[in-house]
Amino acid sequence: MDSSESGEQIDPAVSDAIRTLGNDCRLEILFTLAEQEWELKRQGHTLSFTELYERSDVESTSQFSYHLTQLVGTFVAETSEGYRLTYAGEKIVRTVRSGLYESTPSFETVEVDGTCPFCRESALVADSRDERFIIRCSACDSTLLADAFPRSQASGRSPAEIVASFGTRLWSAAISVKGGVCPECYGPIDIDVDTRETDDMAFHTLSSTCQQCRMVVHFPVEMLATFHPEIATLRRNRGITLLETPLWELLGYFTGDDWTTEIRSRSPLEVVFEIDVNGEQVRLEVDDTLTVRRRGNSTTY
Repeated sequence: MDSSESGEQIDPAVSDAIRTLGNDCRLEILFTLAEQEWELKRQGHTLSFTELYERSDVESTSQFSYHLTQLVGTFVAETSEGYRLTYAGEKIVRTVRSGLYESTPSFETVEVDGTCPFCRESALVADSRDERFIIRCSACDSTLLADAFPRSQASGRSPAEIVASFGTRLWSAAISVKGGVCPECYGPIDIDVDTRETDDMAFHTLSSTCQQCRMVVHFPVEMLATFHPEIATLRRNRGITLLETPLWELLGYFTGDDWTTEIRSRSPLEVVFEIDVNGEQVRLEVDDTLTVRRRGNSTTY
């Protein structure tokens, strides 16, 4: 099978780098360097060859040197002062410690605030399914939100605390996307708009795809307008504190009678929001740079 049939061709260097990690001694070296950083709270801390060797279980210095050499360049940097973790090395250690290779536990269903944009019932619940975090409507069984659920996010947290942590995590990712940054690998992203239509409404999501790692993230396109100062009055009237109110609680507001979203163009992106704020119609426009401006006003946000 050639590369055109098998999909993206993998660089042999990638396979070699991953193969390098398949050894207890090499992982031990990475963890030793990481533990020193944690103890001293100093990123990029170095250890000499002797310091690393004395902390290992390898009897032969030549054998230890061989394993260390295999890590240098990709996962460990060699400097005049000694050895330290590279970004890749740090990422590997954090991945192992977070239990990414382990199954995520489920948690009991939690009732959450918010209105379903599809049936308008206040019947939202949070639970997990197939190792994913889910916000769904228990009245019409619509899924409003689904996200990856790593084991580390459940560790030491009650069901309510798990839900709260996702509220924070989603805003963090939303801010990254708004700035054109992938929330996973920090690469540049491409933006598109997806639309889910029902008999009564159309629900639009901002779809961002990372050019590097190809992670795809969806957010309600109205999320962009919530940062604009013109919407501050509307937020205050409804007791909404931005970044402290989970995004799923805002879905009902975005699809209410006082908020209209129109997708004028998908490429280039052009979105128009018409929002009733205390009887005044506020019209906001978004372009393909995700810049939000009030129509007739040069002020952007």
